[in-house]
Amino acid sequence: MPGGPTERTPACRRLSRIVRTWCWGGLLAASSLTRLHAQAEAGGELGLPFTRFYSFEEIGHASRGMRLGFDPLGRIAMTRGGSCIVLNDTDWIDIANRTGNGTVMQRLVFAPDGEAYFGAFGLWGVARMNGGRLEPLALVPPTAPKWTRITNFNEVVAAPGKVWFAGLNGVVHWDRTTGRHAYFEIPGISRVFLLGDRLYFSSYAAGIGALDPAQETVEKIRTPLAEGVEIDQATAFDETRVLTTDIDGRLRFFDGRDFTPFPGPLGERPLGRATALTRLPDGNVALAINGLGLYLVSPTGQILIALTTPDYHRVTDLAARENGVLWAVNETGIEKILYKSPLTVFGQRQGLPLSWPQLVRWNGRIVVASGGRLYETIAGPPGETTRFRLMAEQPAASGVWGLAAAGPELLIGTNQGVQRRGPDGGFTPVIAGMDVARLVHVNGTVYVLGTTEIAALRQVDGRWTECAPRVRGVGYPMIVHGTNHAAWIELGPNRAARVHHRDGTLQVRVFEEFPWSSARWINIGWAGSTVALSGLPDGRLFFDEETESLIPAPPLGRILDQAPFPVTRFRQDADGTLWGTHDEGLLTIRLAGDQPVFDAETFGKVPDRFPLAQLLADGDIWLVTGQSLYHVNQTFPARPKPAFQPTLVSLTNGRTDRELLSQPGRPTGLPVLPYQDNSLVLRFFSGSYASRQPPAYTFRLYHGNDSRIVLGNRSLLTLTNLREGQYRLEATLTGTRVPAGPPLAFAFEIAPPWYRTAYAYALYAAALAGLIAGLMWWSAHRSRSRNVVLEKLVADRTNELRAAMQQLNEETRNTATLAERDRLAGEIHDSLQQGLSGLMLQLDATLKLADLTDDVRSRLLVARNMVSFTRHEVQHAVWDMETPLLEGTELGDALKKITGLIGPGAVNVQIRVTGAVQALPSATKHHLLRIAQEAITNAVRHAAAHAITILLAYEPAGVRLEVTDDGNGFVPSEVLTKGLGHFGLRGLRGRAGKIGGELQIQSAPGQGTTVRVWVPSLQPVV
Repeated sequence: MPGGPTERTPACRRLSRIVRTWCWGGLLAASSLTRLHAQAEAGGELGLPFTRFYSFEEIGHASRGMRLGFDPLGRIAMTRGGSCIVLNDTDWIDIANRTGNGTVMQRLVFAPDGEAYFGAFGLWGVARMNGGRLEPLALVPPTAPKWTRITNFNEVVAAPGKVWFAGLNGVVHWDRTTGRHAYFEIPGISRVFLLGDRLYFSSYAAGIGALDPAQETVEKIRTPLAEGVEIDQATAFDETRVLTTDIDGRLRFFDGRDFTPFPGPLGERPLGRATALTRLPDGNVALAINGLGLYLVSPTGQILIALTTPDYHRVTDLAARENGVLWAVNETGIEKILYKSPLTVFGQRQGLPLSWPQLVRWNGRIVVASGGRLYETIAGPPGETTRFRLMAEQPAASGVWGLAAAGPELLIGTNQGVQRRGPDGGFTPVIAGMDVARLVHVNGTVYVLGTTEIAALRQVDGRWTECAPRVRGVGYPMIVHGTNHAAWIELGPNRAARVHHRDGTLQVRVFEEFPWSSARWINIGWAGSTVALSGLPDGRLFFDEETESLIPAPPLGRILDQAPFPVTRFRQDADGTLWGTHDEGLLTIRLAGDQPVFDAETFGKVPDRFPLAQLLADGDIWLVTGQSLYHVNQTFPARPKPAFQPTLVSLTNGRTDRELLSQPGRPTGLPVLPYQDNSLVLRFFSGSYASRQPPAYTFRLYHGNDSRIVLGNRSLLTLTNLREGQYRLEATLTGTRVPAGPPLAFAFEIAPPWYRTAYAYALYAAALAGLIAGLMWWSAHRSRSRNVVLEKLVADRTNELRAAMQQLNEETRNTATLAERDRLAGEIHDSLQQGLSGLMLQLDATLKLADLTDDVRSRLLVARNMVSFTRHEVQHAVWDMETPLLEGTELGDALKKITGLIGPGAVNVQIRVTGAVQALPSATKHHLLRIAQEAITNAVRHAAAHAITILLAYEPAGVRLEVTDDGNGFVPSEVLTKGLGHFGLRGLRGRAGKIGGELQIQSAPGQGTTVRVWVPSLQPVV
């Protein structure tokens, strides 16, 4: 109805209920803790545990709402938005494949067997390592109900053989053995948890129930509340119970049917909305309450530690796997809390700014002078870290520089003197006009130390008075100590002083002579009546306060010399334990029989140099530095031993970033790595987060008989350009100040490159053998070639010599021929040529006769021409000259001239020339002409031929000469082979041979004769 009240839906009612619960829970929790605060006893100061905070910006890919877990190696892992970020000693690494198949994992849980399971929006499945990255593999079958597609599965519970995936709309069960799915549609689920082997759920709409995956049924155990849920947070407690909180923050046990309250103050009333709840490995419980803080509670309900500073008001998740180490996520990052650290820290977060602090216990509480002001502790509830406040009353002077407590009274030193404050309050002056730097209380006497003056106070009849005349100061008292007999002052390098009150006087002794020449700060330590003046690193003087003299090194000196660190200062408590400090921390020395037992591991290192141990009268032990204050924690006297043991978590190719390690852990051996993987990046994990300092590693690499220390970047080791061969690497943890397990040692081998393998060497040997064979062949071939060249050269030289000899022989022959020609020419000229010339003259004279008939005259003229021709031929033959018929003409014309020598009408001669006229060598023309002349002569003289045909044919391959007559003919074989005369025919064959020609004679009796000569072109002529 308009204007009237509206009806609220169940969702609105639940939201209103949650808001009211937060408000009332916070008020109720504050009220209950206030009552606890009033009931708490004074004393038992508890500082903050050592922590290490990692902001989301430092982690990367992280944001609010990250869920915590642990991977199989024990590394803390945060998952959300597709990331799985693990802390590897000091480096955060995202091991999820964010660029894979698009699946965005919202929750990731590692089962005890190391298998990883994830939940996402509309998806669930397994995540497996591939190349060093977790890749999600969905298990959703096609037959999954529709409600699973719109459900964000943000809770995963893994048990042996089965996994549960839960979201707001229901639960999916997957049987690992059979691969079978079971679906439970349950609206409004807020929490699921295992109790025994059954999975329980808490739902806004369905109450509390248990699931039976075998029957796929839901057992309803408790009906839903009208508003809210009965189980908002849950953690396993023992085999039969889980510890739960409801929406109001009540801590209760649930046994599968009923609830029972948790013992102690946290189980009595609503605390407010619990944002995280987990069981710690030591059996205690960690609980985060929105707006209040983080509480560590024993199983009996005792609050062990209450971290209530503002940075613990918004814790969203908790996780613990290692004894003494708790992880907490808030809105800005994740913090490691070493809640069992034997040292606790005081500082600004507890309201105590620190600057060269001094402390005393006065009236049951700690009073600290820091930066010239006084601070006091505030009593708080059990387990809550001690807080400080500025004391309401401060001295009127400019600052407090000295502090001492004597019974109910507090003495302070200022630059104007000494003042006291009693239990009734208010400061009153004791000494005025003195610049006081330090106060030291020794057995009822308070030594007042200034730069220029030193005084002593004792209480007489309730009043503080100076008990001895003042003495001159010895310098500014930087650090002071009170032994059982005197006040000692550390004044600087090679300078210390002792101030002692005896017989009404102050005795001051300055020590400036030491058995070393270098400048060393003098540190004071004492046990019983023996005081040690130490000048590090190795020098000490010992002073006996009973005899007030320097003494030789006592047994205490030998004990100090055996310490694992050079001890600077030390004190002895009532139990005889020596509390010694070194440059970076605190150690204890106890005697077991006659042997000292050193413990430098329990307290570890502190992030300050040159600490000073201060033992209060009630046995409290404090560690003081210039800017820090530590207190030995008695809440957890037995410190857990961390499981430091190096583990190889990654092995990648340094060039390609390709993962080479199939399974992280402690490998006994690795497969042979190819040579292209000879640059390696190895990442190690120390196995524990219990150290306050980051672990350091020492790496030793063995290769053959050589070994060397290799430097790494904390847990990261880079090995570049390794040669082939077998290696062994040892990784040892150092610098943790706690016992570490055995070093991690494993072997690996780098295969040689292909060009240095056995096959390559065999190939090289074969190639070398081939090269040698080739060289040998080449050498032999070269020798043969040179031999050939030499042989050719010899042959050439021989041919040249032969040619020279032939030329010489020819010249000799020519010379002889010329000489013979000269002789024959002379003989012929004197005989034959003279006779022919005379015959020509007679014929010429006869021709001149008038009574000669024409026929006779004609015949005589022919005879006269023949004689003239013969005379010229003889002359040419003698002088080896070309026939006159060939002078200035071709062979065809010369043949025509021959016919002119035959008488007219005696025989019919026809000459035919075919083909293109070729230039023939003169010898060829000469011999062909002689052959034609001889053939014509034979035809006219012996064959009585009437017709002669001469054919001269010029052909491309040579020249052909044919002389054919119609004479009597003959048998060529009888003439040529049987030697029947006819020397002219043999001359024809000889001339043909001289010009490289071929002579053929065709003839038969009564059938004429054909003489044919074939001369190829370019034939050499001899």
